[in-house]
Amino acid sequence: MKTYKLTAIAMLSCVAAILQISNGVIGIPTGFGMTVDLVAVPIMLGFFLFGLDAAVYISLLTAFIITLVAPTSWIGAVMKFTATVPMFLIPAFYMLSVKKNFDTGKILINVFFALFVSLMLFLVSINANLVGRSYAPSISNSTVYAIPQIDYLNTTESKVTASDLLLGLLPLAAIAIFSLVLLHFWGRYSKDTTPLIFADAKALAILLALSVIVRAIAALVSNYYFAGPLFFHTSPEQFMAIAPWYIISAWNVFQGVVEVVLAWTLAFKFGFMERYATW
Repeated sequence: MKTYKLTAIAMLSCVAAILQISNGVIGIPTGFGMTVDLVAVPIMLGFFLFGLDAAVYISLLTAFIITLVAPTSWIGAVMKFTATVPMFLIPAFYMLSVKKNFDTGKILINVFFALFVSLMLFLVSINANLVGRSYAPSISNSTVYAIPQIDYLNTTESKVTASDLLLGLLPLAAIAIFSLVLLHFWGRYSKDTTPLIFADAKALAILLALSVIVRAIAALVSNYYFAGPLFFHTSPEQFMAIAPWYIISAWNVFQGVVEVVLAWTLAFKFGFMERYATW
């Protein structure tokens, strides 16, 4: 990797760090642990200017920074990585798939393998959840119990199980596998690609829609079975009551759109593409 590109990755990571530190001022708290901020804008800008590999490296550095400085620590770092990577992973896959000399067969084999591994992890986690629930104490139909009001945010004992965590980390595992697969092919086939195909906002809009759908699903599963229960010390069911699915999905869609639109504006409307891009 060229020195210029490494320097740009380091600078964009520093910008992400500054935005992370200041997100208490410019961020919007959502109430379920997520803050709508601008931290991922440098990541998306790095993708538009320098490609998939740069975006992945900036994402990893940003996750490390979040672990060190954010109140959510490593939990927030995992969630930011899980939510952000699909926003550039899907456009990168599209860029490679439209190349004439791209070996579609090879990537389909790798994608199938990634899907198979993800599916197996999903089935194992679901089975473990069902077994765990089957051994939970049941309440007799003939007895009426008063259900106490629980302050979910002040409970001190975590009620998340290992199988819950496995299910919650499944999106991270799937995204990490797809990232490795795509990075492998990116090194071979990205030389003739150009981000100028995203200069047309209409072309980007379709990919943005697909990306935010993947992001919303990944964030929903990870929030319900990993981040929420660990951070607030609740069970997944309790956290679902705290944060309905449409709230989590809406904020993630909004966050994803803001990140991409701002980065796209800087790259294509403010001339960053012509001045700094190296493809």
